[in-house]
Amino acid sequence: MNNENPRSSSPQESSNPEEKKLEESMKEPTIEEQKLSEEDEERYEQWMEDHPEIVIAPEDLRECGPEIAELEEMLTSFELTYSLAELHLIIDLRPEDVANYPLRESAKAALTPIVTQLNALKRETNITQEKYDEIRAKYQHLSRAVGMINRNKVDHTR
Repeated sequence: MNNENPRSSSPQESSNPEEKKLEESMKEPTIEEQKLSEEDEERYEQWMEDHPEIVIAPEDLRECGPEIAELEEMLTSFELTYSLAELHLIIDLRPEDVANYPLRESAKAALTPIVTQLNALKRETNITQEKYDEIRAKYQHLSRAVGMINRNKVDHTR
């Protein structure tokens, strides 16, 4: 009589072809499989050459004061121009119906220069992390009012 627990015995190979495919797909790729092909490596090198990451030395960063004032003005202007309450009311929206909501579309377009300025402020000025986080929170408040379409709903939480 066999007193072994069948669950504790070593797993047996599956004879079902679908299960074998599933097991194969779940395995970790080997180091050889993870390596880029020569062509992919060349494309990567070219992309990195064409798009270098520019790092500005701390002593060369611009003074953040004037740019913070400009960005604060952009944020205030956005809030005065677009009703955040009305934007939050837009909930059901299929991508093909976007044109039916000109308020949302123009507000979304108005966010582009704001986020561009915000990114430049972070990269190119001597802004402190605390002040940057404060301004970014204001931007996120506006961005969430516009929301993003996800499964035919406007998600106002991201």
